[in-house]
Amino acid sequence: MAKAAIFAALRHAPAQEPRPADGSVLAFMAATVVGIAMATGVALSMAAAGPEPLPAVVHYQIGNTPLTAPREWLRAPVAHAGRVEQLELIVDWPRHIPAARQNDAAGSRPFDGSVLISLAAADPLSAPTERLSRVYSRFLDPNGEHGPAGLVAYTFRAGSRYENERLFVTSEGFTTANGEAFFARCPDGERKDKPTNLCTTTLHIGMLDAVIRFSPNRLGDWPRLVDGVTRIVTAMIHKPRPPA
Repeated sequence: MAKAAIFAALRHAPAQEPRPADGSVLAFMAATVVGIAMATGVALSMAAAGPEPLPAVVHYQIGNTPLTAPREWLRAPVAHAGRVEQLELIVDWPRHIPAARQNDAAGSRPFDGSVLISLAAADPLSAPTERLSRVYSRFLDPNGEHGPAGLVAYTFRAGSRYENERLFVTSEGFTTANGEAFFARCPDGERKDKPTNLCTTTLHIGMLDAVIRFSPNRLGDWPRLVDGVTRIVTAMIHKPRPPA
């Protein structure tokens, strides 16, 4: 009987009127939905946009020399702009366009169309041409041979630190545009298919020393090469502003 009475009371109990929803709860739910939608939209737009492109040029300072380098000329990635001790560039000369980066370890093909330029602060105690008399002359065979474009080729003595290399020096009457002697160390023989077997010379440009490495096949074009690299580096250097 007790169960029957309880069920009967439940069947005849008055229906409860629905209570209106709390306004604060509705506002919170609406704000949550809007927030989720906005966050989703921002995430989708960021994914669609992708990373911000890197600037085409990078500003550096080597010693007291500020300069700007095209990013595509950078041979080795530099973590950030600003002050650096050395800057490695690779340029497809004479077209002055970024050259395809090579794998030095692989040495898959020669750098015939590329010029490697390493910029550093100039050595105040040793001009590039002084190395001819202070360093190289001690290891050279005194008998020279005629080389290309007014150069004289000397062989380094066996057992010296420059063994298997030759030194090409401008003969009398042949100088750079600055009136300086040109010289380059090059591999002796036909070992010209690896980046480590390039000719090497050093130019003094402003307050920078530019170490240039290039294919031995371009040695006969050294006057244009020196002039071209000098123009490239000079154009990169910031010119001081005249006083107002």
